[in-house]
Amino acid sequence: MITTPEKRNLPAAFTSAFAVLAMVFSITINITAQVKEVESIAKGQNVEANELAPTPTPLNGNPSCASINPAWGEYKLDFSSPNGTFPFTAGSGRTYSAGSTGLAQNPNLFINVSSSGATMSQWSLSPVNQIDRLITYVIVKGGPSANGYSYPTGSIGDTGPFTTQGCRYGISHITFCFDAFSGPSSAPVTVSGRVLTSDGNGIAHARVEAMDLSSGNVTVAMTNQFGYYAIRNLEAEAIYMVTANHKRYTFINNQRTITPSEDLVGVDFVAP
Repeated sequence: MITTPEKRNLPAAFTSAFAVLAMVFSITINITAQVKEVESIAKGQNVEANELAPTPTPLNGNPSCASINPAWGEYKLDFSSPNGTFPFTAGSGRTYSAGSTGLAQNPNLFINVSSSGATMSQWSLSPVNQIDRLITYVIVKGGPSANGYSYPTGSIGDTGPFTTQGCRYGISHITFCFDAFSGPSSAPVTVSGRVLTSDGNGIAHARVEAMDLSSGNVTVAMTNQFGYYAIRNLEAEAIYMVTANHKRYTFINNQRTITPSEDLVGVDFVAP
């Protein structure tokens, strides 16, 4: 039987919550194996695959966010191999366009980037209580071409590798495309899945958390003896960061940004 979820508020813990996410990012950077994609979610809803980064799409020339989707906003770190923490505003080496999103520059929102040479190893937005947009596409430019990385449901962070085409050239700039997200409706939804090893064995007593990125509220469920969990009574259309934790395991792609409009199944976590 699946343990009944419990809710707890984090009224002043946004900073510590993101610190936990940052720690998980640092753990997963060194993971090199990829595993099968998670199963499809009901009625076409999907979560990101269980891999270290989306499959790159080769792009020619100097693509922009508007060339991929005219509605998206664009934030560009316009210098070689960006590395550090940068405010989500225009400035030295940074350009900003709202596109059709209507989103103003946000000096309280930061993007954290780790890159060197031809590879970006990770990126993330912080702090959680300032996130007012989702990253929908990342362009890694180097030489006469670029690689594009797509996030159809949006994301607030991911681990790499993200590279220029064939790693033939160093990174000349990195572009983050973004879109706004809408507020939640009143209808509750359930997110469910399984926590398991790479051999397909369920992991019992794993803790799965869904953090509402607007309020900071966290809803918790524990896996049963077969590794299954269900997080119930979540708000539809709210943006959640879903993570799994167990004292004996770490998990590949352990930060899932989801915006459920209905019940989601197959949100699985795999330990290598």
